[in-house]
Amino acid sequence: MPRLSDEQILRARDIDLLSYLQTHEPSNVRKNHSGEYYMVEHDSLKMSNGKWFRHSTQQGGHSALDFLIKVRGVPFVDAVQSLTDGYVISGYQAKSAQKTSPLPKPFALPKPNRNCDRVVAYLRERGIGRDVIYRCIELGLLYENNKHRCVFVGKDESGKARFACERGITNELKKDVAGSSKRYSFSIPPDKPHGQGNSILALFESPVDCMAHASIHDMGQTGWDGHRLSLGGVSSAALYGFLERNPQINTIQLCLDNDKAGHEATNRLIKELLNDKRYAHMKITAAPPPIGKDYADTAKAISQKSIEKSTISRPREAVV
Repeated sequence: MPRLSDEQILRARDIDLLSYLQTHEPSNVRKNHSGEYYMVEHDSLKMSNGKWFRHSTQQGGHSALDFLIKVRGVPFVDAVQSLTDGYVISGYQAKSAQKTSPLPKPFALPKPNRNCDRVVAYLRERGIGRDVIYRCIELGLLYENNKHRCVFVGKDESGKARFACERGITNELKKDVAGSSKRYSFSIPPDKPHGQGNSILALFESPVDCMAHASIHDMGQTGWDGHRLSLGGVSSAALYGFLERNPQINTIQLCLDNDKAGHEATNRLIKELLNDKRYAHMKITAAPPPIGKDYADTAKAISQKSIEKSTISRPREAVV
């Protein structure tokens, strides 16, 4: 039996089922009228926020690896190898697994647009502060691609891009760029990298929520400083990758969405962290958005109130 490396297993666990199917079996994915993704092969299997659940058998998981093992009956070693070596197991055969697709393309950032005007306008409309937007652009964490989508970038310790996800500005498109590693998901560093905030981490489901949180604290001038990390859904792959690279973290705030999936993920992550000896010493708190479903809703609401207040308080012109 071949021996798997720890890195190989982690890479396999990084791959969510929707991304896997969209890359290797695009004809096996459909979207229903409610906007949910489901699998043609198993139409009771729904996919959302990095998770999947097959209602007919009450099976669920957080990755393509879970799916291959639980639904297709692929042994662990074969499943990991298929995910990391780039071939698809559509129907497991004990004697041999047939390669049905070419190796995935190596990771490459989407081509940039000549400016970021549309992305800036979109994010401003969602309540994101101008200073936060341009800071992310200057850090190379955000840009507009040639299809006029937001591209959020995640980098490794050396500053090399290892992750990117696209977000449509006129539709609900959300997808990770092929070859991305969620262990290097989008994150915004503290304003003062050597200050006390370097030991604090706030978690969000999306890059926009990270930016919204920063905008809220800018508007309120709270002085909050720390790392902000997007999980890219509710999978824990980005979190553990970040903690391994940042052992100084001792405080975690879970700022996930104010809905059932967000609440369940918050409870699960708290239990996982407290049951892991490496992180049991940490201070872990839940900090759901105070207004709306997510922090982007909160930022937009606060921004609108600020505009209304400034309009009301503005002196009227004298009537001659």
